[in-house]
Amino acid sequence: MNLDWVFVQALAQDLSALRGARVERVDLDERRLVLTLRQRETFALALDTRQDVAPAYRLPPPARRAGHGTASEQVLRRQLEGSRLRGAWSPFGERALQFCLEGRDRFGDPRDLYLVAEFFGTHPDLLLVAEGHVVWTLYARRRDQGSPYAPPALRLLSPAALPARYLERPEDLLPQVAAGRFRPCLLEDGGRPVGAAPFPPREGACSPLPDLLAGLTVLAEQQLRRRREHDLRQSLAKALAQRIASRTTALGRKEEELAEAQGAEDLRRDGECLKAALHLVQPGQAEAWLPDVEAPGAERRVPLDPQRSPSENMAQIFARYRKLRSREGHLAQDIERLRDELADLSRLQAGVAGAEDFAALEALRQPILGLRDEQRKGRDQGPLRFRTAGGHEVVVGRNAAENDALTRAARPSDLWFHTKDRQGAHCILRPVPGRAVGAPDRLEAALLAAYYSKQRHSSQVPVDYTFIRHVRRARGGPPGFVLYDHHETLFVTPTEQAVARIKDR
Repeated sequence: MNLDWVFVQALAQDLSALRGARVERVDLDERRLVLTLRQRETFALALDTRQDVAPAYRLPPPARRAGHGTASEQVLRRQLEGSRLRGAWSPFGERALQFCLEGRDRFGDPRDLYLVAEFFGTHPDLLLVAEGHVVWTLYARRRDQGSPYAPPALRLLSPAALPARYLERPEDLLPQVAAGRFRPCLLEDGGRPVGAAPFPPREGACSPLPDLLAGLTVLAEQQLRRRREHDLRQSLAKALAQRIASRTTALGRKEEELAEAQGAEDLRRDGECLKAALHLVQPGQAEAWLPDVEAPGAERRVPLDPQRSPSENMAQIFARYRKLRSREGHLAQDIERLRDELADLSRLQAGVAGAEDFAALEALRQPILGLRDEQRKGRDQGPLRFRTAGGHEVVVGRNAAENDALTRAARPSDLWFHTKDRQGAHCILRPVPGRAVGAPDRLEAALLAAYYSKQRHSSQVPVDYTFIRHVRRARGGPPGFVLYDHHETLFVTPTEQAVARIKDR
């Protein structure tokens, strides 16, 4: 708000009526300070530094406090909670509001504290001053904590220094300001409150108020409701933009994979040519021109991996061909699903842009944020649990925190599984007492470790396993980051069908 010093003078007179109130609680919320005061009743007084919100207004008493608060908030609580308000005033001609409070130092001796609200320019600030030094500041733009504080000096004002937007003549207004004879009013536009003033303005409709703080409270309710609407609209738009971007990226990736899968016949043809002329290929070749089995008399270029033998290249080509053919049907379904999701998200995006009020935005909250909340809730449901063919339990972590907790809580006789040198879940195989762990049990645990990793769609995934006593958390490392030794490695190909069989069990 655009405040002048006359406005701050009228506000200081209203707040001086709170003399003797006890500060029961202090809360620091975004860019405002909320003091819970107890006088004849308990209420909250907010001092707000945001430009689009009233500088001071009443609030209902806040709900029960949760957590310890920030370090800045704890400093304020130690200094202000339990103190009593001795008065409020504003230096004549300045846009600064000062509260004097009677508090106590760390030895229990009484001392005066000064809470200063400076409404200068576009960067208002709040300060707490004790014994002539700044104890706390909200922004520290102009002063550092511990620096000396000098209040604004008194100055003589001429009638020309009075704001010109009020009805009275300057020569009549100045004595009324000095005597504190204000006539606060609520400014209106079409019956809607748009501001508050200490005197009736020269132009525009207004209605009288019992005090300026009451008008600011009415105005703040409307402004805060408008801010909540703006914040919710921004939150929904951001969530939609992120989901549209992620779905668009996924759709492009799936379409590329489908195009590759549709060209799987070329891989099969390469493999058949290599199989028929395997004896013609020398190790270390990057490519080979071989007789085309499907076009007699023609040759076909077959790219090879020089690090692999000819037979290994052939096996790799056929494995990739089978994988692409098996995924082709799933990819088409995934692409159709992603396109439907993008169409739904576009409709929701248009709904957010066209929502007229907070109620309309609130109705869109669940469709937009509900899925994210459900996914987050799913992540908080604990690790996944399976049963091997031999009856042993396999526990799979869903995230880094669960991986860390599982590894810490495992017994020395438990087996630990993890994909080799790749991100993935920690899998703990818990043997049934008195029952041996066979090779099929270890293979299924390794299959789960590979499936719940970044290599879910790969073939021949290496999975290390060892007893939990050989696994240790890396010193200073993030949750889930471990070191291990005395391990062996299994190679598995994770498939949805194999994991489904374990789930059904």
